[in-house]
Amino acid sequence: MSKNRTISKILKLKDNRKTEAELEVKKASDRADEAKTKLQSLEDDYHDTIRYFNEKHEEGSLDINNLISCYDFFSRINGKITEQKKVHTLRQDELSCRKDDLVTAHKEKRVFEILNDKVDKKEYRERLEVEQKENDFFALSRRPR
Repeated sequence: MSKNRTISKILKLKDNRKTEAELEVKKASDRADEAKTKLQSLEDDYHDTIRYFNEKHEEGSLDINNLISCYDFFSRINGKITEQKKVHTLRQDELSCRKDDLVTAHKEKRVFEILNDKVDKKEYRERLEVEQKENDFFALSRRPR
């Protein structure tokens, strides 16, 4: 019985670990989504500014100061996009790692569930054997000789 109790306690711990892993995956997923949204926003700003720049350039209405400020903006936003791509990749890697941890936690929990089932079945068989031996003993002891 103590073996079953020990396995049950371990199973509870594994279930708690699995729950923690699920929460970590959710948080990592939220961070990855946030990084992706920020990257998408930067890229949208870049494309909008390129569109504006091309329109003004075709019109010929850009003076040297506006031209320099546009090129400075493009330079800065390219740097930010590059940095955000790195952050996004980092968040995706973190998410992947957390998902792997969740799969491992699930597998560990499942192993102990199977072990718990085996112990329960073994105890049940042993209990049936003891009952059968008692019944056999009573049947043999009542038999007239």
